[in-house]
Formats: sequence, C-alpha cells, structure tokens
Amino acid sequence: MSSIINVNALSLVIVSISFILLLGPTSMTMNVLATTNTANQGIGQSQSAIQLGVCVSGNGTLFSCNNANTQNQANSGSNALAQQGGSGSGGNSANQGIGQSQSSNQGSGVASGGNTTDSGNNSNNQSQTNTGNNAAAQSGGSGSGGNSANQGIGQSQTSNQGSGVASGGNTTDSGNNSNTQSQTNTGNNAAAQQGGSGSGGNSANQGIGQSQTSNQNAQCVSGKDLIVSCDNENFQKQVNSGSNALAQQGGSGSGANSANQGIGQSQASNQGSSVVSGPSTVDSGNNANSQSQDNSGNNAAAQEGGSGDSGDSGDSGDSGDSGDSGDSGDSGDSGDSGDSGDSGDDGGSSSD
Repeated sequence: MSSIINVNALSLVIVSISFILLLGPTSMTMNVLATTNTANQGIGQSQSAIQLGVCVSGNGTLFSCNNANTQNQANSGSNALAQQGGSGSGGNSANQGIGQSQSSNQGSGVASGGNTTDSGNNSNNQSQTNTGNNAAAQSGGSGSGGNSANQGIGQSQTSNQGSGVASGGNTTDSGNNSNTQSQTNTGNNAAAQQGGSGSGGNSANQGIGQSQTSNQNAQCVSGKDLIVSCDNENFQKQVNSGSNALAQQGGSGSGANSANQGIGQSQASNQGSSVVSGPSTVDSGNNANSQSQDNSGNNAAAQEGGSGDSGDSGDSGDSGDSGDSGDSGDSGDSGDSGDSGDSGDDGGSSSD
C-alpha cells in the first residue's frame, strides 16, 4: 500500500506538521451565508544548544574545554476539538499537532605542548516524553462541505559532536564524545467523523513519528601514550505506545470516506575516530553504538458508507528504521586536530 511505502516520509512530515500549525493562529469563523469551521491547534517544544571549546597551552592541559549539555522536554497537554456543520455551504476542517524538537551542536579543540588530561570531551543528553493526545469530533451539516482532520504527534532529536586533541606528551581521557537520546510517546490521535445530508465526505490523516540522529567524530594525535581517548559512544532509545484511532460514517449526501494512518520510528548514527600516537595506544579510537525501538501502538479505522454516492478507502502502515555506520583508524605516528558540533531545535506554542 502507498502508506506503507511512504511511512518513513510520513513520520518526518508529522514532525513538521505540528510546527506549521504554530505559525497560524487558531481560527473559527461562522456567518449566516456560509458555515465554515476551521481550527488549527498546536503544542510545540523546542530546545537548541551550541557549544564550542578551544584550548591552546604551552604546557599541560587539565580538565579543560569540556562541553556538557542536558535537554529535557515533557508534555502532558492535549488538543481537543468539536465541530458541527451548519445549513450553509462550507465544511469542517481541523489540524492538530504536538511536536517536540531538540538539537545540540558541540565542538572541542585542544592543542597542548605537554600532557592532556580529561580535556576536550563532549557529553550530550536529550530526553523527550509526550503523554498528550489529539482528539477531534466532526459532524457534517445539511449544506455542502465535508469533514477534514489532520492529526500528528512528532518527536525529533539531533546531535552533532566533534573533538580534536593534539598533545606533545601523553593524552589521557580526552577527546571523547558521548550521546544519549531518549523518546517516549504514549499520546494518541483520535477522530470521529459523521457525514451530513449535504455533499462532501470524510477525510482523515493521522500520524505518529519519532526520529533520532547522531553524528560523532574524534581525532587525536599524541607524541607519547594515548590512553582512553577519542572514543565515541551513542545510545538511542525510542518507545511508542500511542495509537491512531478513527471512526467515519458517511452521510446521506454524496461523498466518500478516506483515511491514512501511519506510525514511524527512525534512528541514524554516524561515527568516525582517528588516532595517532608515539609509543602506544590504549583503549582509544573506539566506536560504540546502541539503538533500541519499541512500538506497541496500533492503527485502527472503522468506516461506514452513507446512503449517498461514495466509496471508502483506508491505508495504514507501521515502520521502524535504524541505521549505524562506524569508522575507526589507528596509526602509530604524529599529527592531530579536532572539531565538533551539536544542535537542537524545537518550537513550542499552543493555540486553540
């Protein structure tokens, strides 16, 4: 089915839906000649961090140029809507979105004439929890027009980390990148649509999407020993128990029932490390990645045609995607540099 093929795209669109909703205020307009109910509801949370540490020392460098970032988002708010069509032309239209976004960019660079210890490290922790729901009830009137509902819940996390260390002496516990990302959603999308006696149909799009991305790069050059340095660690976890639920009943007028439902989870990790040391390299230049996805949510749709001229169509799809790429290289002689970035963005507002 087309929705299954496009679930990954849908999951990304879901994240943007909620923020697009925030750009326009909630509106509901009615007059005696035309009955058009339009509502846009959005809840958004956004966090962004940019960190850069640069150190140059003629002697040793100790506990310097470290970046640490912690971001936490929790939402329990919901969007709720009821619309009743009138006798004039027009229909019911509802857009509801809940979005959470985090972005972090971290970069560290250390150049030391002597030893480098516990320096140039990047640490990022991101957590998102949503228990909010989108709920919409629409009833068509006797005039022309249909019921349209778009509902989305999206969570997005992005982390970019880069570290570079150059030491004339020993390099210990330096130039390491650590990233932890967690997403939990228990929110649901629920919609009920009743067609009226006028022309028009029922249309609903529902989606739940979770996305995590991590990019890590570490480079170390040490004139002497290189110990527990330039390691990359990434931990990503996604849990969804939210569902899409929809009930559609056609009216006596012409029109059709149309439903698209999707649940998508996506994880991506890119890691690269390079180390050069004089005598020896110990526990350095390692890449470790752990990714976990758990979905117990469902897509459920009930459609009943009316007495008018209509047809029912419904598509639903679930998908989970995780990707990992890692590259590490060791060589036993000189030269070093490093750079890192980490960014996050999430916009929040609510309109009803």
